[in-house]
Amino acid sequence: MSLAKHSIFRERALHHYLQSRDRDILPRFVSPPVFWGLWIVVCLCLVLGWLCWNIRTPIYIAGVGMVAAHSSPESSQAILFVPASQAQSVHIGAPVQLQIGSSDPLTVRNVVAVLLRPMSPAQVRTYYHLDDTLSLLVTEPSVALIVALDARSVSASYAGSIVHAQIQVGERNLLSLLSSIG
Repeated sequence: MSLAKHSIFRERALHHYLQSRDRDILPRFVSPPVFWGLWIVVCLCLVLGWLCWNIRTPIYIAGVGMVAAHSSPESSQAILFVPASQAQSVHIGAPVQLQIGSSDPLTVRNVVAVLLRPMSPAQVRTYYHLDDTLSLLVTEPSVALIVALDARSVSASYAGSIVHAQIQVGERNLLSLLSSIG
């Protein structure tokens, strides 16, 4: 005897079920405002990364020195001493931020000459005739830099005054200062 195949499901329900399985329905993990907010955060991170890569920051080395005593006030100079290990990074024309004494404002000048012959602290003391206070400026082998000063801002009374300086030796991008990249 032949048994007819009878289904317990209605034909229309089966058709609707099969049709809904064919469509891809993605689960909704986040709402649309959160989704757009995340894209904005990603775009801001990319813009900040681009800015960190392109912004250049100066690199400075510290130096100390003195205002040299000269016969004419038009030729006022500062003699700066930087460690001999930094001599290769300093060049003529490099910008220097100077502060004479501790209360004067910062002035920006340029390096006029670089004496690349390294001198020991004892040689510096005898060659430049440094007295007790100034002899403490140089504590390691150093090279001398000459910086021309403005005759209007530096009077003869500044001769022998201590000068603190920051010499710009180059530039790097901001991102390379944050990590070992670049």
